[in-house]
Amino acid sequence: MSHRRALIIATEDYTDPAFSRLPGTARDAEELSRVLGDPRVGDFEVTVLENPDVRTAGRRIGQFFALAAPGDILLLSIAGHGVRNDEGHLYFAVTDTVPDALWVTALAATDITHEMETSPARRIVVLLDCCYAGAFDERKDLVHAGPRPAPAPPVGSAAPDELVPDDAHVRGQVVIAAATSIEQAVEGRTGGLFTRCVVEGLRTGDADLNRDGEVDAHELHLYVHARMSELGAGVEQHPTYSVHRLQGMLRLAHRARSPLPPGPARPSEPDPDVPPDPPDTAAAGGRRAPRALLLAAVLLAGCAVQADTPSTGGCPTPAHVRVAADPAGIGAYRDLAADFEEWVAARQHGCRSADMYVYPATAEEMTDGLRHGWDRGADGRTYLRDVGPHPDVWLPGARGEVPALDPASATVSEVAWTPVVLGVPEKAGVTAGVRRAALPWPDLFDLVSRAGGVVRGDPRTSAVAEMATARLYAGATIGPAAARTRYEQRIERALDAGTYPVGDEAGLLCRQAVLRGTAAVVVTEQQLVRFNRGDPAGGPCTRGGPPQGGDRLRAYYPADTPAVRQVVVTLDWPARQQAGTTRSYAGWFARWLRTDPGRAALLRTGLRPYAYDAGEPLGTDFGALADWPFARVVQSEPDALTRRDVQKLYAGAGRPGRFLVALDASGSMDTVTADPTRTRWEVAVAAVERAAARLGGRDRFGLLTFAGTGGRATRDLVPLGPSGPDAVRRVRAATSPVRPAGGTPLYEAVRRGAAALRAGRGDGDPLRTLVVLTDGQDTSGQPRPTAAQTAGVRVFVIAVGSVTCADTGLRQVAEGTGGRCFDAGAGSPEPVLGSMFRTIWG
Repeated sequence: MSHRRALIIATEDYTDPAFSRLPGTARDAEELSRVLGDPRVGDFEVTVLENPDVRTAGRRIGQFFALAAPGDILLLSIAGHGVRNDEGHLYFAVTDTVPDALWVTALAATDITHEMETSPARRIVVLLDCCYAGAFDERKDLVHAGPRPAPAPPVGSAAPDELVPDDAHVRGQVVIAAATSIEQAVEGRTGGLFTRCVVEGLRTGDADLNRDGEVDAHELHLYVHARMSELGAGVEQHPTYSVHRLQGMLRLAHRARSPLPPGPARPSEPDPDVPPDPPDTAAAGGRRAPRALLLAAVLLAGCAVQADTPSTGGCPTPAHVRVAADPAGIGAYRDLAADFEEWVAARQHGCRSADMYVYPATAEEMTDGLRHGWDRGADGRTYLRDVGPHPDVWLPGARGEVPALDPASATVSEVAWTPVVLGVPEKAGVTAGVRRAALPWPDLFDLVSRAGGVVRGDPRTSAVAEMATARLYAGATIGPAAARTRYEQRIERALDAGTYPVGDEAGLLCRQAVLRGTAAVVVTEQQLVRFNRGDPAGGPCTRGGPPQGGDRLRAYYPADTPAVRQVVVTLDWPARQQAGTTRSYAGWFARWLRTDPGRAALLRTGLRPYAYDAGEPLGTDFGALADWPFARVVQSEPDALTRRDVQKLYAGAGRPGRFLVALDASGSMDTVTADPTRTRWEVAVAAVERAAARLGGRDRFGLLTFAGTGGRATRDLVPLGPSGPDAVRRVRAATSPVRPAGGTPLYEAVRRGAAALRAGRGDGDPLRTLVVLTDGQDTSGQPRPTAAQTAGVRVFVIAVGSVTCADTGLRQVAEGTGGRCFDAGAGSPEPVLGSMFRTIWG
């Protein structure tokens, strides 16, 4: 006999002051228990845990899943503070959680998903009302589905009162989360908006969108999404819906024959204790915000983040400011945001009034996202999901990366600069006397290159590399042959010798810290200072502290070196996407950067603020010379025409590429994606076709597939040949008859692909890149490829299914070659794959 069982965990009170009390959470749990337990609606056997400690909560969750029968329907609801650690993993705080010891005092999302995976129950629903709830499930075969139109009632179906649902065939797991992985959740004095919308939809029956008498999980999400959008105008919160191996529609409740009596906390009722506008907001905007915006602002909870400033009951809710920042400088920008938060708190009686959320976004992502209104791009990319929330502030890597913007909705301000330098290891033996000598870029490059080589980022994706290349190319006035023989060949040899990644300066410095070689690195003075100081590099890089002895870098300043101009861009959005308080704090941040406290913070990150004396850390202790530019005129960033000419010259001077894609054709690639009309295989093939079209005319492209075992585990579908439109046609023709089946001989594909790339003749010394796209771990039982088997080939792994870059062996295969592993995610892999291919191929 099957049972419908629900476990509700609600944490309202916390012993650690870092977690603010969440009034109304317990009342939400009572209301949810009431509607789920009503035989006319949920008909669940409900257990409620209020304010449990971690041991009790963990034990009850384990028993809840382990003691279920296969036919049971299980519903787990968790409400409280959501916390993400430094690695981005989600934890649920309970009454005895300590922020500095999440792993032992909080409920780990990964532990709960493990219990779900091993439970005998075939039907599981999870409701999460907390900040960052969308980060709950990291399983790679999870499908993240956005809002879809409400399902229509089946033609010729019985009347609702006569309909008898048959759930015996339904399988799978559904997770409905109050917010995405990067958003905070709405919480007020009367409880959580998400839970109250769930209760309202079930209690009134309004969540039965197709009026068939039953509320399934998908309908409930659609209702909650629409209701929260209506009630939470101005709040950046989007409930998510994710499914795991779902077959059929998972029914949650009946539509009540008559509405249940209303509970004490209906979401449609306004909060009577809404405070007036903050004084600074009213002054900045000149008008009072609409009441809906005020309600949304007061509902935002103080979501717990490790090492946050403790919240107190007397402090107002902080303004949440979203900051998009250049990935290569993400660490410095987060330091800058933290300094602003502390400065504001000191002027608000210790209250943390500004919450700066800093996330990485490339210049291309920002330019395209702003052009499309942060909605959906031409390549299918959804910026809110695939890049980040609507940015209130943008911190680009250089002034030249900012496109022409409408002055009515964007303000651009220059706040600091930093010169482009050659970072030379002290042990390279280059005399320190030429650090301030008036040597132009070509002469200094020759001198340093003879000592230990020079590595540089990709000018197609790095503004710093592009600026240095413009000086080496004398403003694009030299010819392709001179650019190739004098600069590019020497840079390529140094990159290959140290298996440096081809990308930005953060990747080069990360490899430099591991390699401890003698090659010089083209970087900014700021990046060099932060490297010597041991600051986090950001991204996938892990470092063991500052370099020691001869591994430290010294900044060598060419006489004609340009300076990167650091700008801050504030962006205005409609009220639906940006609260008035948020806009005010974004503008305050930009103005603060031009005051002495802000300039001091810029200096601490390694930048040179305007109208401010350079001091530590811009000194010899960290490899810099504070008196740059040595009484010389500072060169500006290259203009748009020069950049265009440099890119054209680099395309002809750089070495050609040999790119081979190894595409997983195992049975799991036949899994349907969030788009029910396409499988993982079809999405992957479409991304490969677009990538092949992006390559240059001198590049060569090939495709192999891998599946099954034995001698035919790998198949050469498209031999290495010219790229361009013909390559797209060859990919389409070769993949159309393929039907995914069999196992995943991943390691054999890496060995076979690397050997094929090295076997080519007659094309000089090309850039050899193997892109492995897979959704599973190796099933062949063979050992991981050795360094000798992948020598001379950069391996990039794109994980789109159950395999993740957390697999140490997989990550080492990629990063040991100068490549990288990317988690594409299962929700919508196509835009992520396109972005990864753009990163790899320019």
